[in-house]
Amino acid sequence: MENNAIMQRVMMLSEMWAEAIITQPQARVFAWVGASSVEFKTIKGFVIFQTSMEKTLQDKVLMFTQPFEPERRGYAEHLCSDLHQYFKEWNKDPSLTADTGIIDWEPGFDDGGGDEGGLFIDNMNKLARALNVNGHQEKLTLVLFPNRMNNIDAYNQWLEALIKAGLPAHIRLMLYESRDSMFFDRIAKKYTDTFQYLYPDLDIAGAMNQILEDSKSQKGSQQEKDMLSFQQALIKMNEAIGYQDDEDVRHYRDVCLKLAKTYNWDDQQALVYFFMHTYYASLQNVKKAHEAIDEAISITLNSNSFNAAQTQYQYYIAKGNLHFMDKSFAKAAEVYQISLSLDRQHASPLMLAGIHQMLGNSLRKSAGKTEAWSCFEEGWALLRSQADEELKDNTMAMFYAKDMLSVADQAMLNHYKPQMDALWGTSWEHQLSAQYQEMSKTK
Repeated sequence: MENNAIMQRVMMLSEMWAEAIITQPQARVFAWVGASSVEFKTIKGFVIFQTSMEKTLQDKVLMFTQPFEPERRGYAEHLCSDLHQYFKEWNKDPSLTADTGIIDWEPGFDDGGGDEGGLFIDNMNKLARALNVNGHQEKLTLVLFPNRMNNIDAYNQWLEALIKAGLPAHIRLMLYESRDSMFFDRIAKKYTDTFQYLYPDLDIAGAMNQILEDSKSQKGSQQEKDMLSFQQALIKMNEAIGYQDDEDVRHYRDVCLKLAKTYNWDDQQALVYFFMHTYYASLQNVKKAHEAIDEAISITLNSNSFNAAQTQYQYYIAKGNLHFMDKSFAKAAEVYQISLSLDRQHASPLMLAGIHQMLGNSLRKSAGKTEAWSCFEEGWALLRSQADEELKDNTMAMFYAKDMLSVADQAMLNHYKPQMDALWGTSWEHQLSAQYQEMSKTK
């Protein structure tokens, strides 16, 4: 049953894509716009389905997820090289070549001319011929979903180079864009005919509700069914929070709390109050937001649940953030310090470092740089306890380092800056600032 709810959305995306190709023949680049990581995963699931043998689109769909690293030259060559290796392995498997035949494709590589966009498009043209893509009934759809982008500006420039190189009629690019960021907006405005946005209505809440409703019929006890009813009501409460319908918010809050109290579900009761805190915070009703998060904290402090011990961190952080956003920095620091005194047995070092970051920023504004530095230094030790590979891909760690350096004197800079440069390169601060500025433009 779960597959039905998901597949309905996969089919909807498939139909939307096919229609866009037909109705906007001049467009070469399409970007899905989503509002959450769940929506991105759904869209990525659609792409994966269309690369499988069960695909419904006529297009040949290839997905690229390699990280975009501007300091590493030759991104197009990197993509082509990986794809070439993929097809070499494909050609070794008779069960695959029985359907496709041998895919005879040899990409060309940079001869020093530096036209990376032209190189990539030329190689994709050759690949389209090797895959027998004629451009009439089918297209070669290249899905560019890099799992990491260190520099949004540089990636935009790379995409623009592809557009300038001239995307042929039988090739389409598929991108994903966050509704909160809209990083590709500049390109979209510059190339209005070539670049088009797609806005799917995935109704993720509806899908989850459908899955829960289907699951409910398979449950035996009333308590199991009521847990699913709680989850359904919680989803609807969050929907109501999204469109700020106070009557619906309070109605579904009451439904959730009644069920949670009936079965003494402490974790679920606290979760309801946590979401109520987010609701009141969005309305800038600070008093009620504090009351709600205080209730969540009180429930977890008096609970023996394992999850309660873990969510205490989340709720204290939320309360500290309320004070911080209200510029009550001394109060924020007090709350963050309480959270750092909680049981750390199952606490993530990255989460603890995040608390140190917020505490350090609060102390910087309320007590001074000396107190803030001591806090940042402790948090940096937590970060450095992680493997370098984990930190290299962690933007949060980079922002931590930036905040930490803001309170450092020259001796501190001399000691810690080389560690940071070794992780992210000497231009990491510039890249971080550029990324932040790009994000700020979309707010």
